[in-house]
Amino acid sequence: PMLWIKKYRPNTLDEILGEEHIKNQLKMFAESGSFPHMLVSGSRGVGKTTALECFLKLVYGEYTSENVTVIPSGTLFSQGRAYLEANPKFTHLYQKNMSVLANFKHIVRWHASLRPLNTPFRVIIFDEADALPQDAQNGLRRTMERFSATCRFIFVTTQPASVIDPLRSRSLPLSFLPIESILIANRLREILSLEGKEGTVSDDDLDLLAIAVRGDLRKAIMHLQVAVETNCPIDPESIDDTETVRLSNMILDAVRRGDQSAAQKGAETLMIEYGLSGRELIRTIWRSLKVCCNNPKATLLVAETDSLIGMSGNEYLQVNAFLARLLEMKI
Repeated sequence: PMLWIKKYRPNTLDEILGEEHIKNQLKMFAESGSFPHMLVSGSRGVGKTTALECFLKLVYGEYTSENVTVIPSGTLFSQGRAYLEANPKFTHLYQKNMSVLANFKHIVRWHASLRPLNTPFRVIIFDEADALPQDAQNGLRRTMERFSATCRFIFVTTQPASVIDPLRSRSLPLSFLPIESILIANRLREILSLEGKEGTVSDDDLDLLAIAVRGDLRKAIMHLQVAVETNCPIDPESIDDTETVRLSNMILDAVRRGDQSAAQKGAETLMIEYGLSGRELIRTIWRSLKVCCNNPKATLLVAETDSLIGMSGNEYLQVNAFLARLLEMKI
């Protein structure tokens, strides 16, 4: 059967849940036919990529694929040469005698220099922009300046603080918040109705699922389909990624032992290898904290750190400061 996350993926901006101000701004850009470089951020499953796809269809219509290049930064830099050699979109540009970084810069310059089709400028999207090495980001700054008249750069990331200041200062920030649980629950009911599966999942379970996914609509729809097709009840406790929860518990164990270095290493693992943003990491640790102890000061520290990161504070610095202060509390 077809995956529901694909079947019910929004095709227009109006179908995307929440973020009315961002959708209205994108519609205005589409109507004017002009827009700046952008930094699109938000946690997984909140509609960042889908919103961009719908927006670019409005801008370019039938010529979208000709005017838009998507570079999956995380995959490119994790797989390196193997990815460049195997991907038909980049194979003709790949040069074996050059490093992955040099190939990346060559590919970006080549696509940025292409003549736009039936439009003043084309677009390059850097998905998982937080995976771009510092050298790659520094190179992009010069490329943005050189081709600004004919190309727009869009950075998509769960960790905006990992994008260097020169790129952020040249880009309009669009921050997607987690989708409200009531919107998710209503969407799940709509999907059940469209599938003719009303009543197969109770309203209480739908509400619990909507809360458990913490704003990730994609995850909610996946769990809903599994529950319906396997006829198994939804267990909100099983929705969390067990590996991230286990690592979070290890971080707290290190904090209790007074081992700040081990705690920081665990936090870096969750952010770099598992792709958690600073806010997602703090909230994961908070959930582990609630299980092991009830410390009001720690809860206040979580809220304060979450707020600081939300105000564009450097994620890594704020997380390390959070762990240091948590260690001082002797939880």
